Amino acid sequence: MDKLTEFFYQTPIKSDWKTQYIRYRIGRLKHQYWLWNRKNVNQKIIDQYDWNIIQNCQPGQTVFFGSAGYYLRDIFQEITVVELHPVVKSFYPEVLICTDRNQLTQLDLAADNFAVVNNRADHWVTVDGLSDHLFKYTKIMNVGCRLFYSFRDTQIHVNRLTTDLEKHFLHWAQSLESTHNLMLVWYDINFLKKQPDANGQYDMLENPDTANGNLKFWFVYKGKPWDIIL
Repeated sequence: MDKLTEFFYQTPIKSDWKTQYIRYRIGRLKHQYWLWNRKNVNQKIIDQYDWNIIQNCQPGQTVFFGSAGYYLRDIFQEITVVELHPVVKSFYPEVLICTDRNQLTQLDLAADNFAVVNNRADHWVTVDGLSDHLFKYTKIMNVGCRLFYSFRDTQIHVNRLTTDLEKHFLHWAQSLESTHNLMLVWYDINFLKKQPDANGQYDMLENPDTANGNLKFWFVYKGKPWDIIL
């Protein structure tokens, strides 16, 4: 007889390789880019937003954290890839595994560029939770490090009935200069304006870019802004 579980989160998560790989892939759409690029030696696929990040990186060590950054290494060899999921090591041995952000300082990294592109592990918190993540990231940043940070607004806890979302997230990003020494250099807040169909109905689809996030913020750590290339 099957055992019933009252709550979904009480169900044990399988630890076999296949299950862990599937769980990772579901949250990392750009892993598919890596699979495509491995099969094509003459042409590489790169996401436009990732290309924008690469164009704005300065010389030095570039860290992609929790963002399937390994798919970019054929184009930008200087990338250091850090992931939270140990399963990545099985198909990409060069990755550095950091299952807890507090362990970042143990990896002997000193980042001049640090990118977190819609990392699913950063979600389901308030902006205070995002601030906590960013504080841990700054621990391995050199002075003047450029931080490229993006996420989906629908996966951040906020009262959507009473909050002006654009002001809420922009104010948060601007406040990081005084709390984290992260000066906001550039941002793109994209809340799509839904249009009714022929019957005057609105779809129920989510707002954001599922690959990169619809909220994008670029900062500099204890440094000066740079001329943005887009």
